[in-house]
Amino acid sequence: MLGSILISLLVLAGPGPAFRSDRLETMADALGRARVEALPDGESHLLWSGATVSVVKCGGTVEHIGYALFSQEQRELIGPTVGHFVERYSLEADLPLQREKTLEVQLMEDGVSFPKGGGLDSLLPLSLEPGLSLKLSELGGRWYLLEWGSFSMTFPSDAELLLGRTRQEDERRLPGELASAPDPVAPPLPSAGELSERTDHMLEQTLGSYYLPSLNANRYFTASVEPVDAPEYPSETFANVLAGLVDAGSITVQVRRSVYGLQWDYFTIPLRALIGYSQQFGCTPYWGVIARDGELMEGELILRNAAAGFNHVLRLQVPYEVLALKEGSILARLTPYVPTHSLKYLFEETRQ
Repeated sequence: MLGSILISLLVLAGPGPAFRSDRLETMADALGRARVEALPDGESHLLWSGATVSVVKCGGTVEHIGYALFSQEQRELIGPTVGHFVERYSLEADLPLQREKTLEVQLMEDGVSFPKGGGLDSLLPLSLEPGLSLKLSELGGRWYLLEWGSFSMTFPSDAELLLGRTRQEDERRLPGELASAPDPVAPPLPSAGELSERTDHMLEQTLGSYYLPSLNANRYFTASVEPVDAPEYPSETFANVLAGLVDAGSITVQVRRSVYGLQWDYFTIPLRALIGYSQQFGCTPYWGVIARDGELMEGELILRNAAAGFNHVLRLQVPYEVLALKEGSILARLTPYVPTHSLKYLFEETRQ
């Protein structure tokens, strides 16, 4: 194996990082690290240079720092990924940070532009004008258009830009974020109107497919609307496990991860941590079986973060006995943070 690196998660078993990204830590230093760290969980506000700054913490980790531009209703309208990006990006431009580039060059390289109504400095005044129309549009799946009153802003649907982390930082942080993810939360059971009956009398909740019809987020239920958990239906059972409907027990995932420089590293996590991570970071699991034999099924799992424009792609080998007993290990080959527009090329590579 080329450039194999073994990672031990023993050093990652403690609490998560104090900041979700290096960038947020740098911004906290500029605002006054002590007062940021002293804030409680939830959203808090600080004053900086006469403006209100929003700080969001969860489980002691700083998840967001930015100008408090949007109301709760507006954030729900455009989503937290885009809302936090715009707030963070506009504050970052004003903070006294060490910069290698001018703001103009940074905007150009990031692909951020302002078709109408001025630049980043227009955002704070807009936040003081209640009642302005706010709209977010996707342009071809690769760009966002934010329209706020007479102001507009375009930017790419790019995980590095939207989340404020480089690829190298993503690689460094991902194993720890997976290992420290909270336990998954079971979604509510569907109503009768959300279910359709299959020819084998199983009930199916259709929640959409991704890229291929067989790669979907569907969930499966008995006639009494209990989640399917049966050895004779391994694919449906595993789909319900991934959705948090069926407990993963003590199943572990032995991960072989593709990292920068055509290398691989290895780590092991509980399956329930992978599911909890997916829920925590807004990823929808799409699962589909590729091949089966008498001992296991091999399938593709896509953890899709539609808002941030990336996918974690996993090729899984799931032994039937492990799934039935809810103990033992499954194998995973992980290609993380694949841009949505690059997914079709990755499918061609992984099938070779």
